[in-house]
Amino acid sequence: MTRFTSALVGEETLLIGCGDQLLDHGHGIAAVVSTNPHVIGWAASHGLPVHDTVTGLRADAGFDWLFSIANLSVIPDDVLALPAKGAINFHDGPLPRMAGLNTPVWALLNGETDHGISWHVMEAGIDKGDLLVTRDIAIAEDDTAHSLNSKCYAAGLDSFAELLGQIE
Repeated sequence: MTRFTSALVGEETLLIGCGDQLLDHGHGIAAVVSTNPHVIGWAASHGLPVHDTVTGLRADAGFDWLFSIANLSVIPDDVLALPAKGAINFHDGPLPRMAGLNTPVWALLNGETDHGISWHVMEAGIDKGDLLVTRDIAIAEDDTAHSLNSKCYAAGLDSFAELLGQIE
């Protein structure tokens, strides 16, 4: 298995679960970008450098992959160019059908019966790039924004193992 280094960007605990999988597989994490106290605490417990903005990654150049996990901010093109192998984003909706923010809420408002998550290559623009891993999610009649977000979180965490296998 090829070992690699990465930088992680995100504001939710999904980043922690994916980061743990990276570490469990023996991969390095060069830096974490977050303002979430739980994510910062997790990074500190592993001795990982933390930045509060993605521009801080410019000082950590030399990593292989950038993972944007539950990150709602657009990453500048020059930061997307930092990783040697590429940048990958987690999206809590089925791409290309549902790009943008708040897709679980939009799925409910639109009366959708299914939803999904996507891991995709990051390119210039919002939610552009080749799909790497997707998961379908059934929407139950009693689903709320919170329960559908929880399903997306679980699918994202579960599918990260598949994504990791592809990269390895």
